[in-house]
Amino acid sequence: MLRVRAALLLHLVPLWACVDPGDPGAWVPATVDEDPSLPSRSLDVVGHLRQVHLRTFGAEGAPPLFVIPGSASDLRAYAPLAALSDHYRVVMWDLRGNGLSERVPAEELGFEAMAEELEAMWLAEAGGEPATFIGHSWSAAFVALYLARHPEHVRQAVLIEPPGLKDSFQDQVGLALDLMAPGYLDLVWSVGSAPLDHVGLDYQMLGMLQSGVRNFYCDPDDHPPWPVWRPGALALITWEAAILKGTSLDYDFTPGVGEFTGEVLIVGTECRPIGTEFQTATNLTVFQDARVLDIRGSGHRILTEQPEALLAGLQAFLRPPR
Repeated sequence: MLRVRAALLLHLVPLWACVDPGDPGAWVPATVDEDPSLPSRSLDVVGHLRQVHLRTFGAEGAPPLFVIPGSASDLRAYAPLAALSDHYRVVMWDLRGNGLSERVPAEELGFEAMAEELEAMWLAEAGGEPATFIGHSWSAAFVALYLARHPEHVRQAVLIEPPGLKDSFQDQVGLALDLMAPGYLDLVWSVGSAPLDHVGLDYQMLGMLQSGVRNFYCDPDDHPPWPVWRPGALALITWEAAILKGTSLDYDFTPGVGEFTGEVLIVGTECRPIGTEFQTATNLTVFQDARVLDIRGSGHRILTEQPEALLAGLQAFLRPPR
């Protein structure tokens, strides 16, 4: 850990001397509210109108399909899923507080607010049609929350390696997914060269993504690439803190999901504590009509490790309306 911190500090300090930290884009790319040239849409969520970074692919009027990046990510790594636009209008966006979307305070990042954001995007982009939702990691959990609250708005759902959808599930792998572990917090909070605002936190999290703190990989010494313009540090910290009560996990995203009658695909991988075996034993059991897609030779960064296998599995599952 000391070597990681020292390397990160050595990387930060020379840059700090050369830039004005008050300039948007000096440390990390500007967000859509700072750079009007970026494609965006305004969403009204929990009483606040916020701008989100959005890209669309496919024909207007095609069946809607939403792609929601996971935590500490943005839509950049999800570019392979644009291939689904052969049969869908694919809408990818960075959640509020993440990627190139507008930064928001922690009070706007609660779990119900995240489900509300999915509904706001559905209202804005789906044309009133039931839509297909694809979420990865934390965003897969938000898709589960959403389909329990608005089942009539979801045609099919794809959950790419979500965490356990309730605490008793996640307890089976213990700290393997504990992003509140000391090493994680040490990287986020203790690097003193950058300001502790959104810019500084996001920049520090870029270093964390390459640090190996999280157990994501088939080979712990050879991490697959994960292209990110800008992670959302406060969002991830807020979500991880919200599932803890003291030092124990205390949460449940499953109420209502068993009432959803649509098809659900849960994607798991070979090299991940919450991979295929975990998904089959836990999250699969709470849905009426769900199956698991097993991706071999991959960890959690499926989009860059096995994009062809993932895309083939998605195309076999998805059934656009005729």
